[in-house]
Amino acid sequence: MRKTKDILIFVFAIIVVSALAYVIFLFFYVQKRYAEIPTDTKSIFTESRYLYGISSNDNLKLRTEYLLIKTVRDSIIKYEYKSTTDSTRNFKVNYLTKNQEIQFDFTDYVKYESNTFRSNSNSEIWFDMYEMKEPIIDGMSPVMFNKDYGILAIANPLGPSAFFMDKQNDSLQVMKISEKLY
Repeated sequence: MRKTKDILIFVFAIIVVSALAYVIFLFFYVQKRYAEIPTDTKSIFTESRYLYGISSNDNLKLRTEYLLIKTVRDSIIKYEYKSTTDSTRNFKVNYLTKNQEIQFDFTDYVKYESNTFRSNSNSEIWFDMYEMKEPIIDGMSPVMFNKDYGILAIANPLGPSAFFMDKQNDSLQVMKISEKLY
């Protein structure tokens, strides 16, 4: 009887160790199989942007500095805007290179006008206009965007519009952009 009990304990221990080894194998197999493809090119760029806001009574105000972290891959460019003063104001935008669409939060934007605005007379950067794919009454639209620069302006019909400038004191340029948006 004692011998049978020892054999059962030994068989049970082998089954437990085998099951644990199989789980560990599956874990690493799944990680390896579904890991990011190393051939997908990736570049990361960091720049500063200064957020200006224009309220409904046309008051221009410098809000805060943002750090723009741009990650470029084969099929998508990710823009992460990080506020230097308030992390609750951080946001992310994705640009799908294949169909030239912007994803901002849970909203998709499509291009409706190309080469609408040039950042300045010496620049080669032209901005395109994007609108919501499925418009809503209180939605933020249109958006001025360039895949190299990121977001230049976001119009907000029910609140302050946002302008992301690469220079800190550029209120004249902000007013030109505002005229183009509306």
